[in-house]
Amino acid sequence: PITQVEFYIGSDLKDTDTSTPYEFKIDTLEEQDGELKITFAAYTSDGKSTKKSLSLNVDNGVSKGADFHVQQGLEALRNSKWDDAITSGRIALKAKKGDNAARLVLARAYRGKQILDRAQKFAEDVIADDAKNLPALELVAAINLQRAFNTVNRGGNNQETQKSIAEAMKAAVEARRKSLDMQVDSFGAITDANRLLYVDLAMTAGRYSLVPGQLMTPFAKDMTNSAIGNRLAFTYVKMGRFAEARAVLKDLNNRSAMDGYSYALLAVIETESGNRQASDDAMKEAVLSDSENIGVRTAQAYIALKNLNTGVVGKLAGDLAKDEGQRTEVNYFLSALTNKLQQFDRSRQYFERAVLAEPANADMYVERANESIHVALHGGLSKTDSDLQLANARIMYQTAITAQPTSFQALTGLALISLMQGKVAEGVRFAEAAVAANANYAGAYYVLSAAYSDASKAADSAQKSKLIAESQKANLKAGALDKPNLEGREVPDAKAVFRYFESYGRTMVMSMPR
Repeated sequence: PITQVEFYIGSDLKDTDTSTPYEFKIDTLEEQDGELKITFAAYTSDGKSTKKSLSLNVDNGVSKGADFHVQQGLEALRNSKWDDAITSGRIALKAKKGDNAARLVLARAYRGKQILDRAQKFAEDVIADDAKNLPALELVAAINLQRAFNTVNRGGNNQETQKSIAEAMKAAVEARRKSLDMQVDSFGAITDANRLLYVDLAMTAGRYSLVPGQLMTPFAKDMTNSAIGNRLAFTYVKMGRFAEARAVLKDLNNRSAMDGYSYALLAVIETESGNRQASDDAMKEAVLSDSENIGVRTAQAYIALKNLNTGVVGKLAGDLAKDEGQRTEVNYFLSALTNKLQQFDRSRQYFERAVLAEPANADMYVERANESIHVALHGGLSKTDSDLQLANARIMYQTAITAQPTSFQALTGLALISLMQGKVAEGVRFAEAAVAANANYAGAYYVLSAAYSDASKAADSAQKSKLIAESQKANLKAGALDKPNLEGREVPDAKAVFRYFESYGRTMVMSMPR
């Protein structure tokens, strides 16, 4: 009887099989195209042996060139045929060693198979060769986020796991941030023909300060141009400059140039100002003008969320999910809604979808941080688990800052979490930074009031009086900026600030004008 069969490629032993059927696999992509000698050696129980050799021809199609196989790989990726894409990518790399297009095919295919270490290796190989390769940067961002989410979904919640999650998310957002900034900074000469394209890139990157300088003069020349006016007003709202946003919309209105998006923006501004009837009137005009506009629909969802009307948010977000479920802002609303309903597992799923669609979605990280604080305060947790939730909130606020360095919301959140963790001096610094980032944001002044109040408790008598006065001044300013919710309130502690912040501290989330 035969006891074993050996398989050789050339003179190298590759495998041994001791039972029937005697089967061997050869990865021909490890070999050169052309003639290949393989040998089988069989051995019997009484010591006899024999060999059989075959001369084969390996033809993986390398001669067709790298571009051909890259295109084959891209087609396989479009159809989610990950193994076929991997084969095509490998052949392309054999045809052209170090080809970045082939590496990207392989990175995407391995990501599709959830083999993230291989996916990351190929993407990073591209970046090592071409540091400005945007698709590779975007891919590294997505892979790092997926790593973080996989860690969470396996149930990790200790400090080491949190550290790994923080590092993965930071790497993901930094890669996306680098990609966005490169697109803006390398845009080239700005002309009338490409101005709106540049502005849209700047808004996507969250670099709103670049927009007014590009649009103010063109808008002054033609105040009937709603494409320019809407972008300018949207930018002012995102920067917290509501008076200037109103002025732009007024100019459009005076020339009968308001469209559905313009009215939706006005409705958001009226909501932020506490003018609910005026907001309702503007939104009616928006819906009458263009009810299917994604900006109108997301503005409706934001206003309902701001007004804590979860029933309306559920209906609007559900309809948006059917039509635009891939959008980061749609998943933001779904995450915020399920958070309000304390459906935390579903909230986490929508959070993951939102930031996989846009890793630099600072609003989503802030929302997630608020959820962690809520659970820490009201989840009936042990001291250890509550502290872990607070630490997770800090990670999320810090990630939001990485995504959007000027995020006054995230700075406010960092001030808040610092106060909760007894880091008063740090809380004061973050609160002052939040006010500096947006002098029109009530939440920043409200947390600054709490921070100064806490700082006064450990100050000497001379400094104490000054801090108490500054705390009261900040509290009055917060009340003036948000009269419906903060006017007449006493100086808050950190928990009072959080109750306001998680319910009323959101800033506009709305699809950009197009």
